[in-house]
Amino acid sequence: MKKIIEKLDVYLNNIKIKKKIFLLYFYCIMIPLVVTDTVICGMFIHDEEEGRKTRLKNMVKSVEYMLSGDADKAAALSENIYFNKYINEFLNQEFSSGLDYYNQYQELLKDSLFESSLGTSNVVITMYTDNPTVVNGGKFWKMESITNESWYQEFTQSQQEMQMYFYYDNSQITKFASIRKVSFVRKLNRYKRDPYEKLLKIDLDYVGINENLVQSNYEDEVYVCDGEKIIFSNRYDMNTQQDFEKITDVRRKEEYVEEFSLFGQELEIYAVPQEDSFFRGIYRHWPAIALLISLNILIPYAMLRPLRRTFTDRLEFLNKTLSYRNQGKLEEIQGIQGTDEIAFLMRNYNSMVQENNHLIETVYKSRLKQQEINIARQKAELLALHGQINPHFLFNVLENIRMRSVLKQEYETAEMIEQLSIMERQYVEWGTDLLTIQEESQFVESYLKLQKYRFGSRLSYSIEIQQECSGYKIPKLSLVTFVENACVHGIEDKAAHCWIFVKVFTKQEYLYMEIEDTGSGISEAYLSTLRDRMEHASIEMLKQSGRVGVVNACLRLKMFTDGNVKFTLESEENVGTIVTISVPVQFLNREAEKDAKSSDC
Repeated sequence: MKKIIEKLDVYLNNIKIKKKIFLLYFYCIMIPLVVTDTVICGMFIHDEEEGRKTRLKNMVKSVEYMLSGDADKAAALSENIYFNKYINEFLNQEFSSGLDYYNQYQELLKDSLFESSLGTSNVVITMYTDNPTVVNGGKFWKMESITNESWYQEFTQSQQEMQMYFYYDNSQITKFASIRKVSFVRKLNRYKRDPYEKLLKIDLDYVGINENLVQSNYEDEVYVCDGEKIIFSNRYDMNTQQDFEKITDVRRKEEYVEEFSLFGQELEIYAVPQEDSFFRGIYRHWPAIALLISLNILIPYAMLRPLRRTFTDRLEFLNKTLSYRNQGKLEEIQGIQGTDEIAFLMRNYNSMVQENNHLIETVYKSRLKQQEINIARQKAELLALHGQINPHFLFNVLENIRMRSVLKQEYETAEMIEQLSIMERQYVEWGTDLLTIQEESQFVESYLKLQKYRFGSRLSYSIEIQQECSGYKIPKLSLVTFVENACVHGIEDKAAHCWIFVKVFTKQEYLYMEIEDTGSGISEAYLSTLRDRMEHASIEMLKQSGRVGVVNACLRLKMFTDGNVKFTLESEENVGTIVTISVPVQFLNREAEKDAKSSDC
């Protein structure tokens, strides 16, 4: 656990303050609020889902109740006919002729008990018998007229006393009626010793039942099915003159299904919600959802912006002010507001600026002038490094800032300032233009650490110095210049993770310095131009406007080795660049000896 915390501290120390505030807002405010809002919205969605299920269930129960009521009416009507002895006697009677049948039929119709048995419902009643003396017509038919009907065959095989049937009738008898049928069939076998078999069929009003379902104005679709057949539906486009549709054509995942039995028929009622029923339900809760978003996201964000601005913007302004160089004179910060630590730091900075500007006028400029006289022969180096010179007072400022950061336990800021001091010191100290490779590598590492603060996890680096090479002396900034060029032109334009490798080693009496990056690379067109400038570096090139850092370093290395230095530049776009500098070891030893003799004097 301790290692994890240490790694986390290292990672956070490399993140800019602006990003830290964002992470604080994101992890400590946004994520808890989002989780809370998600739970609340989930409750809304759950309530809406439960309400939808309840609505579908109630609709199914309503349809079941309506169908059961129509079926019960048919069953009650069949009960009246079943117990009517006059109808039973009429169907058992043997008629001498068709005329006799007709006369007896008319007498039966006049009987009030017969009419009361049939009732006044909007149904079609038909009774069948195998009495051969009955004449087909009206309400009485011979049994032989239905022996080929599918419903009759199914009823006979079921051996049930009564049953409900849903079928598609395309016989010629019903060509002018609705061809979708709902029939209640019952045996008229109250008297077991009757000579003839009798059967009652009550055709319910299919169109009327379906119309009642449509006019119920349910919010969702409902289907009453017998197996795969859709018997009834509240859809307006249902055509009762066509064969039954299949439920598979309309079935959805959100459907609610309930089974029930209707006089021997096992039916299923499907309640299918509309496509947008869920979203319409969520829409009903939009005021609460909008309020949650406003309170938990928008308002904290609006409050965080001014807090972030008063903190990070002033730090960035202070950082830019510290980095700004105006002809060797630092500018004071104007219009300081507030009494917090940042304002206190700005005021201390102004006090130091006043003191150090006086130093610049009285001490530093005179020293610079003396140095220009002493190193006139090295004019090329001075022209390129002139803009990089920083005043001594900056170290006091940086040291004070670093100590205050340490006291406030802002160790990341303190380390950044320490690395900046190391980098700035190499530009100020002009005692010698030669440094050991070990010293130069320290400046390289300081520079890369500063860049690490800038690029964060995008940048990684490796510095490998062979042990016997650490004592060789080379012109100051020889390595740093190329490393800086790799960062600015190689890493800066590439969003992916990049590496910078710095290697110094000897091989066959040569010292090799390699600076490699995995950055954006150099285009083929500009690659040849840059090789030419490095190979033919001159003072005239330094006087030209534009980037001359690499040209300066190459020129100084050529002067240092009397032209015995070689530069190799290889690059591939989006892959990286490698610069190799090879110097004969004899020139390094000679310069090292000269420097030693000068020191003895």
